[in-house]
Amino acid sequence: MIKILDYGGFAEQIVRDIKELNVYALYFIASTKVSTIPGISIAGSNPNATLYTPTLDVEYLVFGKPKTLNIVPVTPDGIPTPAVLTRATLKLLQIPYSIVDCGTYIEPQTPHISLPGKSIGGRIDIEDALPIQNVEKLYVSGKTLGLMIGKRESVFLIGESIPGGTTTAMSIMEALGYRASKRVSSASPTNPHNLKIEIFTKALKRCGLQPPIEDVFRVVSIFGDPLHISIAGFVSSVIERGCKVLLAGGTQMCAVLAILKRLGVDIAGRVAIATTRWIIEDSSADIAGLVKDIALEVPILFSSLSFANAPYSGLTAYERGYVKEGVGAGGTIVTALIKGFNMDEIKKSIYDEYRMLVVDGYVSQYKKD
Repeated sequence: MIKILDYGGFAEQIVRDIKELNVYALYFIASTKVSTIPGISIAGSNPNATLYTPTLDVEYLVFGKPKTLNIVPVTPDGIPTPAVLTRATLKLLQIPYSIVDCGTYIEPQTPHISLPGKSIGGRIDIEDALPIQNVEKLYVSGKTLGLMIGKRESVFLIGESIPGGTTTAMSIMEALGYRASKRVSSASPTNPHNLKIEIFTKALKRCGLQPPIEDVFRVVSIFGDPLHISIAGFVSSVIERGCKVLLAGGTQMCAVLAILKRLGVDIAGRVAIATTRWIIEDSSADIAGLVKDIALEVPILFSSLSFANAPYSGLTAYERGYVKEGVGAGGTIVTALIKGFNMDEIKKSIYDEYRMLVVDGYVSQYKKD
């Protein structure tokens, strides 16, 4: 049920650690105005709605219904948030988890950790992402949080929600000197690569710099967002504490790896990426190639979960290239499988959770024709 891409020989030990040690999940959330550029993100019913998505995602994750708005985040086609998969799997796992706000448009109405320095990311084609002092503060804040809660002999599962994040992740990697254009995924079956490249090109022209740019914090300040630098800070400190880290996400997590590598953090044997089969099989992206280029020592774990026979069209849409990943869905499912739950149990929990959304009336037209 678990499949592994292991280029450095560290996967076996990390899987064993996940199986034997306590796992604590953190879901980092932030907003970037990049998501409001038409055509960039379908993680909301319209471009402006994407600013609310991270907040609504975690409110749904915690409460089973949003608080800020009475609507579950959906794509323009009505396909709901992958937080459905995460929430359903957390019900099985019963592991402790927290929400970390790095800079949301609307603060979530759920208990959460708020990082000093948090700020919404700017539209990088026309303005810098963040003041550099905020970037530095977010990294230090993430690092401090890791020092506060990091406990030796434990595993941290880290998920994320930031619409527009694959564009800023691509831009971070490109600016740091890694080839990421046309290699990051999208929640849409039609990956808007040319638009992402256009945004990055405009940001380069605006700042007058050429990759590779050595100053990591300046790169994030110009091309990035609040989320990836915060996660990098957290990861850098918990691995110092002797913890292992499971980056529960897709190609965005490669930007976290790029930041860590450029800062000289030793992640060998300490960090893995865990994602979904849909990310691995995404023909419009290349997560395996990105990891090979950036951090060969980081294994990729993914499950064989399929919704081909799901009773709801919003789930079968995953098989047509929609959504694919988000809110730590892939890594949370991988963790459950390693902890001993079988795929039938996980799928039943997901279907039950999805059914409750239908009953509550948040999303309509789920039934297959």
